[in-house]
Amino acid sequence: MKYRTPLIALALLALAFAGCSKHSAATYPKVPNLGVVEVSDGITSRHDLGGDRVCIVTPTVQKDGSLLLALRIEEAGKLLAAPRVQTMSDRPFEVTVGDISIGFTPHLKQ
Repeated sequence: MKYRTPLIALALLALAFAGCSKHSAATYPKVPNLGVVEVSDGITSRHDLGGDRVCIVTPTVQKDGSLLLALRIEEAGKLLAAPRVQTMSDRPFEVTVGDISIGFTPHLKQ
């Protein structure tokens, strides 16, 4: 009888962890990743995200060498989000606005 309480506590703890791991995996949707995207200062590029969604990228090279990326995420011609990201060439990033996420690695063409 004296071993019953610790065993019940261990069983409940194991169930709690098992439940948490299943829930957290379903909470985070997969972020569409475009891979390496070549960019040039001021030159707009368009990238298909699937399902009638596109990402339009307009890069600006800053004085310090960083990249300011103006993104437009559209679906069937309608603007869904317009985030701006400041990063460096060859550094991967992800951005999320509401339920819209995207990731890629900008590479500055010389």
